[in-house]
Amino acid sequence: MRFKPILGFLLFAGLCVCVMNGELWLRNGLAFDTGQIVFTSERDGTPEIYVMFADGRNQVRLTNHPTYDFDPDWSPDGTKIAFVSTRVGNGFKIFVMDADGKNPIRLTGKQSEKHPDWSPDGGKIAFTVLPDKENLAPHIAVMDADGNNRVRHEDHAMEPSWSPDGGEIAFVSSRHGNNEIYVVGADGQGLKRVTRDLAPKYRPAWSPDGERIAYYGWHERFDHIYVVDTDGKNRTRLTHNQEHHSQPAWSPDGRTIAYVTSKDDFRTNPTIHLITADGKYLKQISDVHDTHDFQPDFNPVGLSVSPAANKITIWGRLKKLTPNFR
Repeated sequence: MRFKPILGFLLFAGLCVCVMNGELWLRNGLAFDTGQIVFTSERDGTPEIYVMFADGRNQVRLTNHPTYDFDPDWSPDGTKIAFVSTRVGNGFKIFVMDADGKNPIRLTGKQSEKHPDWSPDGGKIAFTVLPDKENLAPHIAVMDADGNNRVRHEDHAMEPSWSPDGGEIAFVSSRHGNNEIYVVGADGQGLKRVTRDLAPKYRPAWSPDGERIAYYGWHERFDHIYVVDTDGKNRTRLTHNQEHHSQPAWSPDGRTIAYVTSKDDFRTNPTIHLITADGKYLKQISDVHDTHDFQPDFNPVGLSVSPAANKITIWGRLKKLTPNFR
């Protein structure tokens, strides 16, 4: 049965140069994660939640409501999606639905909230509480994943992002006059300032290895995607062309960042792109004709792709196809 090892080798070689069963796309010899991305789109009029493969295929609408549904965030086990909606009461409320769009449940009530972010264990959701008559600045609150046990966490703060170990939360604050990235313990202790410059910053996103934070910030008339170590060192700008780039989201393997590009600060056809974490390779993955696609978030449960130079290994897939290939 010598043909099985030969078949395995041929399949492996084929993966390096072509698309196999629609599960992998390549750019410049590099393989990207091929999981799923949930995102917001205004292609049908009002903002709704959609999902697609990370190569842009199979775009499916999950919500269908005459009001606004947006700001999706996938649960760590991939079974739920938190999102923001105006479908009930006044202002923005946080909902959770199944990953196929079914069984939406409202979690928040009296105030207006945005930016839900699941804790790594799936037990809690952090979110931004918007200013109202009693609160002149936004603040971060944390609640159980079922909406119970809501606790005010950090004042003058917004856009929370949990660290992969659940021990810290990154957020944006203007407490020192400019929107900067901060980190605080999940218990509210140990506040640290990460960034220090004059450009306003938004949407921190913690890398899966816990070592870096992606965000977007102003540079020479345009927003750009940056990554920085959690201690504030080694800041790197990943995007460079004269367009607005925003809303970064890491792939589960940490090799890729999804983000939004628009010609004119979100007003002109925002589309979703992927870029490698070193900024070398990028690809547009969402539609380009008046779709207004934004706010991407990867499904944390995705296919692992591990390129090393020009070598690609997707062991789970290969073992299913060729059990005797090692």
